[in-house]
Amino acid sequence: MLNKTITFQNISELKKMKPFASDSKTLIQIFCANNNLQEIKEIQNYFATTYPQTTIIGTTTDGALHNTDIYIASKHVVTFTKFEKTELKAILVEHADSTQMSYICGKKLLRKILRPNTKALISFADGLHTNGEEFLKGINSINPNIVVSGGLAGDNGELKKTFVFNNKHITENGAVGVTLNSDALNVFTHYSFDWTPIGKKLTITKAVKNRVYEIDGISAVDMYAKYMGKELAQNLPKIGIEFPLIFEKDGVNIGRAVLFKHEDGSLTFAGNLDEGEKVRFGVGNVDNLLKSGEYQLDKIFDRLQFQPEAVFVYSCMARRRFMEKYIEYELEGLSTLGDISGFFTYGEFFSNQKSDLLNESITLLGLSESNKTLESVHRKSVIHKKDFAVSTEYALANLANSVSQELAELNAELEKRVQRSAEFIYKQAYFDKLTEMPNRLSLLHRIDECVGETVFLVNIDDFTTINDFYGHAVGDTVLVKMSQYLHEFTKREGMELFKLPSDEFAIISNKEQTYTVIENTIQQLISNIEQKEFLVKDQVIHVSVTVSAAYINEKKTGLANADMVLKAAKKAHKPYLIFNKSLELAKKYESNLQMANEIKRAIENDDIIPYYQPIFSIKTGKIEKYEALVRLRKADGKILSPYFFLEISEKIRLYPRITEIMIEKTFSFFAGNGLDFSINLSFSDIFSEKMRNFLFEKIKEYSIAKQLTIEILETQEYTNENIVNDFTKEVYASGASIAIDDFGSGFANFQYMTSISCDYMKIDGSLIKNIHQDQNSRLIVETIVVFAKKLGKKVIAEFVHSAEVLDVVREIGIEYAQGYYLGEPQEKLIEPL
Repeated sequence: MLNKTITFQNISELKKMKPFASDSKTLIQIFCANNNLQEIKEIQNYFATTYPQTTIIGTTTDGALHNTDIYIASKHVVTFTKFEKTELKAILVEHADSTQMSYICGKKLLRKILRPNTKALISFADGLHTNGEEFLKGINSINPNIVVSGGLAGDNGELKKTFVFNNKHITENGAVGVTLNSDALNVFTHYSFDWTPIGKKLTITKAVKNRVYEIDGISAVDMYAKYMGKELAQNLPKIGIEFPLIFEKDGVNIGRAVLFKHEDGSLTFAGNLDEGEKVRFGVGNVDNLLKSGEYQLDKIFDRLQFQPEAVFVYSCMARRRFMEKYIEYELEGLSTLGDISGFFTYGEFFSNQKSDLLNESITLLGLSESNKTLESVHRKSVIHKKDFAVSTEYALANLANSVSQELAELNAELEKRVQRSAEFIYKQAYFDKLTEMPNRLSLLHRIDECVGETVFLVNIDDFTTINDFYGHAVGDTVLVKMSQYLHEFTKREGMELFKLPSDEFAIISNKEQTYTVIENTIQQLISNIEQKEFLVKDQVIHVSVTVSAAYINEKKTGLANADMVLKAAKKAHKPYLIFNKSLELAKKYESNLQMANEIKRAIENDDIIPYYQPIFSIKTGKIEKYEALVRLRKADGKILSPYFFLEISEKIRLYPRITEIMIEKTFSFFAGNGLDFSINLSFSDIFSEKMRNFLFEKIKEYSIAKQLTIEILETQEYTNENIVNDFTKEVYASGASIAIDDFGSGFANFQYMTSISCDYMKIDGSLIKNIHQDQNSRLIVETIVVFAKKLGKKVIAEFVHSAEVLDVVREIGIEYAQGYYLGEPQEKLIEPL
């Protein structure tokens, strides 16, 4: 094999040179100094005419090289390689400007020229329209094992037009390639990168092949502006190509340099960057690159088993621009191997098990048809000048690398701290602090993944009694021991355990979903717990539980259904209940939810209204006063009695607001007409300091004390006699009257008649409604009337629904009566006669 390189400035100079002896086994590589199409055509024509039997491949460059000489837009470099035992097969393939076509181009190129004994492929592709990575993927799809060398054409950094050509054709959309086919050819490749990643890892969040739209959620251009400055970002890619994005692939750092900037803020890179890829900005350090050059040269001599007869170097334009004159030192070391030639690319082709596209690197291809070993080659000692001028870029690179190292160490420490904090926060959020079991939040996350399985709720019976009797410390220990037992049980049965608030646990089971299997599991659990003795501080504590179970369905109501039947089991004093549709608890809960929403709507839309029912004097037959009764007007105009909404309003904590509305509306109404009236207050109203203050403020505001009777509902037990006594005193002090309502029902009894000061006793309708035909009811009422009169209290009969009942009431000696027979509750007053 013979290898000879020539350089020339123009075609005239070339024509003066003595032709090189050549044949069909001669490869001519032409590295053009510029992208002047006319000049390229003249050069192509000269070599095609002068050397008609040879194989020609050529490319425009970002600088051509011969040994340590670099020619930037000045001289063309041409290398003749005359093989003896190697056949050459070449082709030029054009394509449309698209990523898919780049893949097809690579596939077509190799398929056309691949031979059984192909050892290597040298290929040049245009640097602006061919996606180098897709091009190499196409080559790999045909044969991933052959050595591929070469790169993407350049145009001296103008990024306008690049060309590749062969003997006959020139293209700016395609590739040219030549296969080296021989059983005697020795091939060696090597590369060096050594750009240093700096800063934190960034994520490619939006990209299509080699066009990157977003990095960490912001545009690619804005990301460069953020880290490299607005001026650099505005001038991409003319400046800034020295700062590639670096990612790791198969344990190797690979750079990606910017080729184009688009108006939408996206950037096209020399190779692909996939969505999700972790990247960092890269920066070079001249001193490190030179030191690495020595190290890489040592590696080459260690690996190289033959004396190269031809050495080609394809290096990145960014590497040359960054290292400036110091690139010569790197080339000087490589020239130890022999005469070298090549060019500076917009992306280098390199084979490492399969072909990859590199940026910012220097690649080497060594060829030989001889068996001469490297042992006979003496490596030159390359001495770098240590007194080179320190450029601003050099200083900044050192600064960036030092800061990067410090930040990397700091970030690593911070990441450890964040990880520890995250683990702590996660544990706090998803695990019960006392038992260290997964908590309710964990259950809510997990249950959505368990459709088709069963959820059990286990509630400790009368746990408040344990806390009150033994103390909370003992109660906590019981919870821990119960948790430990349930954990053993669930682990043994292949179930999952969760600790819910207070004294409750949840279990998820993927056992067979039959009623019998679920019931047997519950019975086994209850039996085991009842037989277990919890030893706490030398005290043996026995615990019983109530258990519920429900199917986890796609509607995500499994947990709610289990909770419903648990409450139902507690209420019915049953040890367990299993949810089924026949229980109709879901309908009840849905109805409650609808009513809760209706109450909220009514309050917001002024649809809580008073109805008025007259109370008659039996002696005179005239209306003595009116009782104000609460009603709810639905959105459709239908009127609801308290039976349908008052209990629910208590559960959703809106009962006090309803009381306030009734006080405000009733006081305002009767303040204008001077009539006597009564309103109802429960013990919960009386026990509320806020409500008491509101009531007496309104009494003063409307000056209706003399008209007002406060009816205390005796359907509730009161536990604070002092508050009730203080309240009645304040009522009397204001000038208002008091009545005990619903006497004879619930908690109302004769003791209340003596302990609560009042003016009236209202006998509950349950005693009055059948008084005309039930002798027992009549006897009880007569006793109440006698007792009330001895205490000086007047009596009012409720639920007078017929003339017969009214006659008995009058006969017994009751002073007042109210009921539907005398007058129904209405929004407007029944006018007194």
